[in-house]
Amino acid sequence: MDLTNIFMIAMVMVAIVLAVAEVLKKTFNINTQYMPITSVVIGIFVGFVFWPLADYPMYVMVISGFIAGLTASGTFDVLKAAKKEGEL
Repeated sequence: MDLTNIFMIAMVMVAIVLAVAEVLKKTFNINTQYMPITSVVIGIFVGFVFWPLADYPMYVMVISGFIAGLTASGTFDVLKAAKKEGEL
């Protein structure tokens, strides 16, 4: 098991975490300042959900979910900044 596998799993989870975080934000009117921690928690939860489907130990899936949550929150911040500048 190397770090490449963890990052590959996390990249698959990023899209799911982004989608779920956006749905939760719109549904429950979550303030944008809480979105990074929300994305990390969702990422860890997605890692737990995917754990029985993968051939990796649970800690690998939790780490992958954590990385996916951090990546999703960074992506969210970049898109928010780009929207403010009018690039999107």
